[in-house]
Amino acid sequence: MNTAQQLIAVPFYEDTVVLVGQDNEPFVAMRPIVNNMGLVWAAQYVKIMERFSSTVSEIETVADDGKMRSMTCMPLRKLPAWLYSISPNKVKPELRDKVIRYQEECDDALWAYWTQGSAQRPGSTGITQRIALSRHRLALAKELHRTRDHDLRVVIHQQLDEVSRAMGLPTPELDSLGRAAPEAPDLLTRFWEQLAFLDGKGVDYNHAIDPGLLAINLVHLAELLKEHGQPFRPTRPLHEALRQSHSPQFLEHKPVFSRLIRKSVRCWVFKRA
Repeated sequence: MNTAQQLIAVPFYEDTVVLVGQDNEPFVAMRPIVNNMGLVWAAQYVKIMERFSSTVSEIETVADDGKMRSMTCMPLRKLPAWLYSISPNKVKPELRDKVIRYQEECDDALWAYWTQGSAQRPGSTGITQRIALSRHRLALAKELHRTRDHDLRVVIHQQLDEVSRAMGLPTPELDSLGRAAPEAPDLLTRFWEQLAFLDGKGVDYNHAIDPGLLAINLVHLAELLKEHGQPFRPTRPLHEALRQSHSPQFLEHKPVFSRLIRKSVRCWVFKRA
């Protein structure tokens, strides 16, 4: 099985654990496990880095909000060592049973998912496992309806395919679950060409005081372009494309004190290349 950069969302009782494949080795996203167990992430992160730093990796994964984030991951083979570093007698009484459950079963369940694509808990029913998978499958489908970033949609759809195949169900086509935004380069190229046109005319449209930033108010920009015979209409696809700009790099959309009109105006802010 080609497991490079493979992401598997593993249902474990009422929780979900993120298993990540990198270089054909299974890694575990640690923060979800720590949160699932009711422990404090800051304290556990210090322990992880003190004892296991030589094996820990920062891997890009899809977070709960559907965005790509770097997550602290530990090789699955090292997980039991960390799990058994937690003393059930030192946690809150209401967390004790859950900590023990993770210690006794979690690494076996993750290994079964990595090697077999599914896992059966001792004493559990197939119906319980299927309900957990079904819930996660539905959450992924909803996320695809919401997300318009093309690359992120591909990653989420890969996870949906993993879950669907584990349930023996067909995987919905990517384009049947929402739509990606238009390719940013096509929209951005025209946008930056129009700004270059204004540059050539000596027209100042940058509201930023910081010379390293570019702050653009689209309403003001439309007025300037109209004065010079250039049609321009801010649209939602353009807004989404601007958020994907890398050169110059998009920073945020926020109110900025304008050096042009000497008052606050909402701008799209970029870092100059």
